[in-house]
Order: sequence, then structure tokens, then C-alpha cells
Amino acid sequence: MDEFDFKETPEKTPFRLGAALLNCATLFLTLGALALIGFYAAIFLNPFSELNPLPPVVVVPTALPTEPPTQPTTQPEEPTGTPEPTATATPQPVISYDLQAGDNPSRMNSTIFYPELGCNFMAVTGQVFDNGPVAGLQVHITGSLNGEPIDKIGLTGAATQYGFGQYYEVQLSSQPIASENTLQATLLNAEGQPISAAHSFSTAASCEENLIMINFSKLP
Repeated sequence: MDEFDFKETPEKTPFRLGAALLNCATLFLTLGALALIGFYAAIFLNPFSELNPLPPVVVVPTALPTEPPTQPTTQPEEPTGTPEPTATATPQPVISYDLQAGDNPSRMNSTIFYPELGCNFMAVTGQVFDNGPVAGLQVHITGSLNGEPIDKIGLTGAATQYGFGQYYEVQLSSQPIASENTLQATLLNAEGQPISAAHSFSTAASCEENLIMINFSKLP
């Protein structure tokens, strides 16, 4: 018997209709999905495309009323040059006191009040009356004595060494000096404004007349 070589032939895979249909359906779905993605991409990139079934509605704004232009405000013109200062009226003093009637001024010996000083003293003293002695007013003594200027103030009620009453005192010198109306006495209120006229008086070089008494009283 002859020796033959036998070869196995492969079996043919039978054609399956179901698998082919499934593959075709998968292909169509994939293509459809890609087409749908492209469709939405086109609408997203251009919402006003004809492909968009619901294009956005464009609202045209109405014209807003315009306000009339504002007129520039005119600034007042500043005056040129330096303004002249206005003159202020100086308040006039009210004269409400005068020298007391009688022997006024008068002169006496200062040793009645200053026995220890002897003749080494000369001053002006007195009181101010308005239904009684008044404290807190000023007596201003100005002028010159023996060629030296005098500008001193005494306060009523401050010179208690003269006893009961509201006396003032203004020391003029350490010795009696004669003068002829070179000194003036003026009564001032608490603010330093004159309330009497300036009254001139004289002094003597006598130790018996080295204290000058000048009193003021309220005018009626």
C-alpha cells in the first residue's frame, strides 16, 4: 500500500448575519453621534446660524433721553488790590464821676498814718463815693514831678492802713516836692476805662502837706 501524506484543511467560519448587522448599527451610531456633536458645535460657535432652530432674540434698546448740557457756573470776580481797612469807632468813655465837692484836693501831714517815716514820704490818697465808699475802682496819677514822669495806679479798697473805708494810695516820692498842676488824677473803672475827667493838682515841699487827699463822687 502506498504511503500518502494527509493534510488537514481548515474549517471555514460560517457567515453570521447577526454580527454583521450589529457592526453596521455600531458604525451608524458612531457616525450619528459625531454628526450630532458637529451640529451642536456649529450652533455653539455661531448661535445665529440657520442650523439653530431657536436662535437668540436680540433686543434693541430704545434711545435714552439725553440731558441738556449744563451751563458752566460763573465765578464771582474777586476784587483786585488790597481792601482798605474799615475805620472802627473808638468807644467814648462815660464820665460818671467827678471830684467830690468841698475842699478837694486837700493836703495834710502823712505822719498821722506813717509816724515812722517822718518827712520821707509823699503820696496821694482818698476814696470814691456812690451812696457809700466804692471798692475796686482805679485812680490813675499821671504827669511829671520834678522833671520825672509819673504814671501810677492805686486801687480803692487796697489801702487798709487808712482805717475804715475804701481808700486808695499812690506814692509819689520819698520826700515832699513842690509842683504846680503838673500831675493829673483820673478815675478808671475795673476795665481800665476812664469814668471821670483828668483833674490837675499841685504839691508842696512841706512836711506838713506831703499827703494829698483827692476824693471822687458819683454824678447825680
